[in-house]
Amino acid sequence: MRISFVALISVLALQPQHTLSRSIIPRDGKGDFFTPIGVAVGNEPTSQVGCVAKFQLTPSSPVATLDYGSEVAGYPVFNVHAVSGKVQIEVKYTEEFRGLNSNYSDGPFTFSIGLSNTYRVETFEVTETGPLQAYLLQGGQRWQSIRLLTSGSITFSSVGFEASIPKSDIDNLPGSFESDDNNLNHIWSLGAKSVAVACLEKGTQKAIWDVGKDGAFVRGMRAGLSDQGAFLKDYTLEFEAKIERAGLGWAIAHPLASPAKGIQLNLVGNLPPETSFINTNTSLTPPNSTWHTIKTSLSNGQYIAVAIDETQIFNVSLKNYYVGGAAIPTNGSFGFGGLPDQSGYFRNVVVSDTVNKTVLYKNALTDPSKVIAEYGVHENYGSVCLDGPKRDRLIWLGDYYHTIRVIGASTSRYDLAKGTLELFLDWQSPSGLLPYNPYMSYDPSTAFDAFNRGGIGAVAGREVWSLILTDYQILGLLSMTDYVRLSGDLDFVRRTWSKWQLQVDWLLNQISPSTGLLALIGGFLGPSNGDSASSCALVQAFHNLADIAEALGDTAAKTKYQTAAVALSDAINKYLWNASLGLYSLSTASIGNYSVNGMAFCITSGTANATQSAQLLSALPSLKLGPGYRDSTLVNVSDPSTNISPNTNGFLLAALLSQRTISAAQTSMELMRSLWLPMLANRETSTGASWEYVNVGGDPGLGLYTSLAHPWGGAPTYLLTEHVAGIQTAKGPSGFGYQNWVVDPFGGIAMGIKRASASVVTAFEGNVEVKWQIDDGGMIDVTIKAPRQTKGVFKLNGAARFLSGSSIYRFREKI
Repeated sequence: MRISFVALISVLALQPQHTLSRSIIPRDGKGDFFTPIGVAVGNEPTSQVGCVAKFQLTPSSPVATLDYGSEVAGYPVFNVHAVSGKVQIEVKYTEEFRGLNSNYSDGPFTFSIGLSNTYRVETFEVTETGPLQAYLLQGGQRWQSIRLLTSGSITFSSVGFEASIPKSDIDNLPGSFESDDNNLNHIWSLGAKSVAVACLEKGTQKAIWDVGKDGAFVRGMRAGLSDQGAFLKDYTLEFEAKIERAGLGWAIAHPLASPAKGIQLNLVGNLPPETSFINTNTSLTPPNSTWHTIKTSLSNGQYIAVAIDETQIFNVSLKNYYVGGAAIPTNGSFGFGGLPDQSGYFRNVVVSDTVNKTVLYKNALTDPSKVIAEYGVHENYGSVCLDGPKRDRLIWLGDYYHTIRVIGASTSRYDLAKGTLELFLDWQSPSGLLPYNPYMSYDPSTAFDAFNRGGIGAVAGREVWSLILTDYQILGLLSMTDYVRLSGDLDFVRRTWSKWQLQVDWLLNQISPSTGLLALIGGFLGPSNGDSASSCALVQAFHNLADIAEALGDTAAKTKYQTAAVALSDAINKYLWNASLGLYSLSTASIGNYSVNGMAFCITSGTANATQSAQLLSALPSLKLGPGYRDSTLVNVSDPSTNISPNTNGFLLAALLSQRTISAAQTSMELMRSLWLPMLANRETSTGASWEYVNVGGDPGLGLYTSLAHPWGGAPTYLLTEHVAGIQTAKGPSGFGYQNWVVDPFGGIAMGIKRASASVVTAFEGNVEVKWQIDDGGMIDVTIKAPRQTKGVFKLNGAARFLSGSSIYRFREKI
């Protein structure tokens, strides 16, 4: 969803020394495996695969295509049955099939280190039979191809991935949904699949550097950056390096967090034929290893010089390099990586002030305890939910809003959900702010200051990292309140309550004393300074927080948050409600414009009354674009590159279904069919999971870069459970963990659904399960199962049937 820039400068070196031994490693045979559902062998990749069986690649049939049926993730495994002659294979991984026909597949992913392979294409030389495993993780893909590059032949008995994620059966999850509309059933599964592949258990994403007495062995990847270099400027980096294969790379003047600009340099070996891969592009890595001493100097805020073994290679002004009009900075950290299929050793790193030669940093890179965590290549410290499994493998604060509710309706992995919230709190700043996109591979206890004050090239002493996308603070807060509501985990919030209150106090301090509106410096939902979307979202958060405060017995906090909700809601209606248009303005500076986010949160927060909500939704047709709704009236409807966001349309879907009107329910059905069914329609683009963006034609919205397993696009999963089958928590703290629940099938009935069932995990012994069916006579037969210690109410046609004291309830009502 977000793109960073890296300036690339190539450097040439001398005599190479290559080996092949570290490209592949013996697998341990432990753990779960993903295996393909279909394989095809031919001259080119094909999506028309046949039965899985042993297959052979030869010069006349050099390409195998493997289809895993849906998104999988893990460490590539190759079981070699036979090998003859010289065999080199090029392997590609991609979510969308057409990536197999792209030079770089659907990568590379330089946005973050991600504890995965930066590149989606890798090459191996195979010399023996038996099981072999690639060292680097491939985080998410449906399709894979293996191309024979040489004149030999190779036979595979099987190929697959050693799973790096919990292996879940989407058809048999703790939470479930099923109806007589099979399209809705498949749409529900999209979000369930996305959280199944994006949520990770602690320690499953392994460290990606090998550190020992010879130094740090680094394979081709986005550079791992030292958390000790965040505040460096005009410095000299010196280290020793030895190429093992093809070349190696290093970064300098690179801010730690994304988005970031930095300088990536590459040292290329001689590439002798006997140890080179056939598919190496020598036009990109021209010829030109014993250990070499490499020195890179930054000076005067604009110059960079590189010397190898005391021979100067160049000394240039960065002003001569065009990067979209922006100056290349000379401040930021340093680190080590490389291009595809490169690998090498690094050791004896010294950083000094370029002018006065004062030593600022030293590390021999031989002690794992002093390297792996510092450079952000440590295995994942906790259980977390990522933005997506293949790309942006960070924990995005605001994007978690949908994820937690999808988890509650499907996988019920509240342990992974809580782990994500705990990680945010581990990175919390003294002011109360949470990070907007923390890494899973840095230790916050040592790296916090580097990221918070130097993460994006900030001036030392100023908190900046957490101030990016400041409305994500609100969405993150809402994620926590929904976690407590769904899981009933009051112990967690009781233990961390002071930290959440600190964050809320920061938000309260951002409310303008003159208007009473929220005034943030930037955001995702909208302008964020006097805008309707973030202000209404904060009203929703205040209401939820008041419920938690009540459950904790904190009456002062309850009153504080209730008062804040009323005051902010009043200000929104005073300054942003445009009575002549019947709309909430985008912001005080953009009175005539409006947005999906503003509509959605002003409705779901209760800021809009029933009349206002109806007026808001009557304006929806003006935002219709392709398979969904554009974010706001500012989006250019004639721009063919405009994308539709399942994330923001998910906010809207919740608002529509909350209205409990036939027209809103029918609009919801139309929206789900138009925006989410394209994610299932084409097997070459479908991964079984919800997408990040959709273009106006119904295809992936960012091309091959699009994340096709993105939990932020999974809102229908929980909304179908809540509004079609009808299972909801009761309002207020009595509903936490489904101690009190509601079954209200209005949405499903209004959509024309004749039969639906669903199940959700409770905080008690057992699930709440509902099954209802409408017969030809207009009667609805209902069966509800629930833990005996819970209570519920069934709502229909304005009437309520109260249910308690049993574990199963059966009845029949007139529609």
